Order: sequence, then structure tokens, then C-alpha cells
Amino acid sequence: MDLQGEKLVIRNFNEADEKEFYKLMSSKKNHDTAGLEYSTDQNFVKKVFSQYLALANTYAVALKSNSQMVGIIELNERGISNGLDKTREIGFIISEEYRHLGYAQEAISLLLDYGFNTLHLTEVWASVKLHNLIPQTLLTQLGFKYIYQANQDPFLSDDDDEILKYYLLKNEQNADE
Repeated sequence: MDLQGEKLVIRNFNEADEKEFYKLMSSKKNHDTAGLEYSTDQNFVKKVFSQYLALANTYAVALKSNSQMVGIIELNERGISNGLDKTREIGFIISEEYRHLGYAQEAISLLLDYGFNTLHLTEVWASVKLHNLIPQTLLTQLGFKYIYQANQDPFLSDDDDEILKYYLLKNEQNADE
């Protein structure tokens, strides 16, 4: 993967990203707001990072100027039957010190362009924790529409931390493919 933007590059992970990956995973705030797995155990994080190096559809968000990783973005498959092969779910997180600089918007826009124009997707979904308002606003600005919310807790507790809001962006020009 090598998507070039104005300030960012969406690229495959490399070994140099491990330190920034650890910063992302060792932040309890990232876990609480975005659902990123949380651990401060360096060996465990190293193991998870090695899995990210091999994952398809999961990429580093990096600065174009120096290739410094500033986040993670994913375009995951939702299934392969009943037309789901032409849909994906996007996920993203930007490191705390790089937030509010427009990087998430640029990264999402790059991956949406790739998804709709190269992969010929018909729709892209995104899920956001109920109280994580900034990404909800960003998705809406990018044209996503709120569709529904669901409790991810199998015991259906009243814990708001388990409620996700789902957003959908349809690509009308690829709808008939």
C-alpha cells in the first residue's frame, strides 16, 4: 500500500513503527475511546505489532515528510456473501500528539478514494463508541450517515461504553456493479 496525500502517506507497517505502535496501545484513553487493544506489557505489544505487520487491510498513517507513523487505519472486509464483498468497514486512530491537525480526515479520504475508485466498493461502514463525539463529527463531515447503534456487550448491560454508533457511506456510482 502506498497512498500519497498532501501531508500523509498510507503505507504498510514497518519495523520502525513499533515505538509509535507501543505508544498507541499503551494509552488507556485510546482503548476507552476507540477500542484499541490496551497493554503496557512490551512483549505483548511486540506480539500484537508483529501481527499488524502481516495483516492485510491494516496500514500505518505516516507523515509524508519523514515517514513517521502517526496512526493506524484499516479497511476491513465485512464478509464475502450476499454482496458484502463490495463493502468494507473503516477504522482509524491517530496518536494523541498528532490529533486536531486534519490527519484523520486526510487519511480517511485517501482510503475512501482507494476503496471506491480502485476496489470499486459500494459502501463503507464505520463504528464509533457512543461518547466519542469527535470521530462522529468527522465521519458526518465526510458524508457518512448515522444508521443505528448497538450494544456490543453479549450480556446487554447498561454500560454506555459498550454501545457503538454505526455510520454508512454509500458510493452511488458503484452501486450497480
